[in-house]
Amino acid sequence: DAEYFREYSTLPMKWETYATAIIDFARGADDDANTTENYQIDAWTQAQKYLNDYDKWFVFGRLDVGLRDLEDIEDDDPFVQVTAGGGYGRIFNATPLMEAYRVVEDLQEYGVISGTISDETYLKLADVIAKEDEYEAQYSLREYEKYWYEAMQQVLADAGVLTGPSLGAMGVIRIQDILTDESVLRRAHGWEVSAGIGYLISDYSGNEGDPLLNAAFRYAKPFGFDWQLIEELSYSTILEDWEFGDTDHKISNLLSLSYEISDTIDWINEWHLDIILASEDNEDDTYQNLLATELRYYVTNTLDAIARLEFFHLDDGDDVDEDIETRFSMGLVYHIF
Repeated sequence: DAEYFREYSTLPMKWETYATAIIDFARGADDDANTTENYQIDAWTQAQKYLNDYDKWFVFGRLDVGLRDLEDIEDDDPFVQVTAGGGYGRIFNATPLMEAYRVVEDLQEYGVISGTISDETYLKLADVIAKEDEYEAQYSLREYEKYWYEAMQQVLADAGVLTGPSLGAMGVIRIQDILTDESVLRRAHGWEVSAGIGYLISDYSGNEGDPLLNAAFRYAKPFGFDWQLIEELSYSTILEDWEFGDTDHKISNLLSLSYEISDTIDWINEWHLDIILASEDNEDDTYQNLLATELRYYVTNTLDAIARLEFFHLDDGDDVDEDIETRFSMGLVYHIF
């Protein structure tokens, strides 16, 4: 299981890229058992352009790609669709503010700073932390850190909270440990709603050339410095001959609630709901639920240990009482970059 996410965000625009790949091999215990192999790769990239720097109206373009080869499923053509549309709202990356909070908390513990830290100072420090890529681009990977730390030192000096003339060796080492060696659960804040018209270049069944209608709602809110809530709701349907209601309606919902138990342990809870509402009266609707809870321990800045419990249920309307599948797994996650 591999996952990739990248976000580039400025006031006038935002660009996100996400990809996930799942590959599994399974073989029964009998001597004559066959090995089953499955893989599925899904990826999307979306660019949003805001009409004004501080406005919430935006236009967007999106590309979705999927590849799969699953046992007992013959539909394995490449999936490709493009979408363009508009929306309202803005979701901000609040992770640098969490990192600023950790830096201040740690520097206070080690006596590098003292006194009350104002909200303005937290925001200025978070702004410097968020510009790591800019410092790296300007001063090179080898040299940028000293200029980056000097900018943080200047923020704290202007606030009058430094106990000495500078951060000193202790302050620099503590900041480096937090920003480089520790992992911080992603924080986000805000909401946005969007809608667009797309074009189906190809789907898994080989269909092509149909227009699409998509709509989505996203909401993110941190509660204090420990909790993070994210809600993502999407709807899509194919418009055959530009007619609405002639094909199935697909609704997907992802709700996640995360809690930071400590600087090295996170508790992550997720609920995935996928619904397909059939357009034909003689076809059944499909409901798929996945409820998961996970403990993640950050062994190092590149290695995580996880323990995950899942409950899965599928109701495809075949009048069969489907049992809830319970799955438990433990493993390691390695951050390549």
